[in-house]
Amino acid sequence: GHKGLLGPPGIGGLLIGDRVDTSLIEPLMEGGTGSQSELEEQPEFLPDKFESGTPNLVGIAGLHAGIQWVMERGIKAIRAHEKELTRALISGLSEISGVQVYGTRDPERSIAIVSFTVKGRQVSELGLRLDEEYGILTRVGLHCAPAGHRTIGSFPAGTVRLAPSMFTTMDDINKTIRAIQRIVNS
Repeated sequence: GHKGLLGPPGIGGLLIGDRVDTSLIEPLMEGGTGSQSELEEQPEFLPDKFESGTPNLVGIAGLHAGIQWVMERGIKAIRAHEKELTRALISGLSEISGVQVYGTRDPERSIAIVSFTVKGRQVSELGLRLDEEYGILTRVGLHCAPAGHRTIGSFPAGTVRLAPSMFTTMDDINKTIRAIQRIVNS
């Protein structure tokens, strides 16, 4: 729930269709539910079978607000904005000598995440300089996916990752491209 739906970290959900035999699914953790409290194990009925402990009410409220925000703007409008920014970012980075962009260059076939490296530079240095010198936040490293980085050839250092969103402007993208160009030239 904390990514595309803009909820806070630690919140999510599980949607189970009517055709799923829930008797075949065992909860990973068990605990108090507030129903059938006399039992030592989880109740068998839904949703209590999969909901242990006190609900994350703050997280639920945050997720609700995030979903409302997304629905008010519209998924198609959000996606169109992200594709436009991603296309511009990939195009700008691809023109900088020494920059390698990973993944498809077609925003129609990807999400709004752009990973790159710069020849002769550590990803940690790039991320730190973008943050400290330009106020641009990135993620650097293996992104919880070492096998993926082995596959694309960026292991063990990983990549620098940028993720344009509805909160990113085209001006932000242009500033980012200029900042990376300056770092490469320094």
